[in-house]
Amino acid sequence: MGNWRLWAISSILCVLSWLGLAYVVYSTDPGIALNRLAFLALLFVALLTTSAPLAHFLHLRFTDPRSYRSDVRRSFREGGLAALFFVLCAWLQMSQALNWINALLVLTALALMEAFILVRSS
Repeated sequence: MGNWRLWAISSILCVLSWLGLAYVVYSTDPGIALNRLAFLALLFVALLTTSAPLAHFLHLRFTDPRSYRSDVRRSFREGGLAALFFVLCAWLQMSQALNWINALLVLTALALMEAFILVRSS
């Protein structure tokens, strides 16, 4: 599958997940646990499909083209980690446990994971 097909599928999923997220926010009861789970899952997919092309663009713009080689998996991994950070922060906010220290600890753990993956792959 070519990169353009992957980005087209990602764009379609992006629009559908944001529409689904809007439906969940405006039409469902947040008191039901399944609705909160649907919100978090749709938020993850929406943020992933939104941030992966942004990460891909930033890599193409600010790195050497020979060193990056248009690695789409790396863009989706970084977009997924960014999406995971925001979903974990939303989940912590739902349980009223979010503060600056918890957000910083989650961010540090995800940044260390990405650093270990990058070191291992090079």
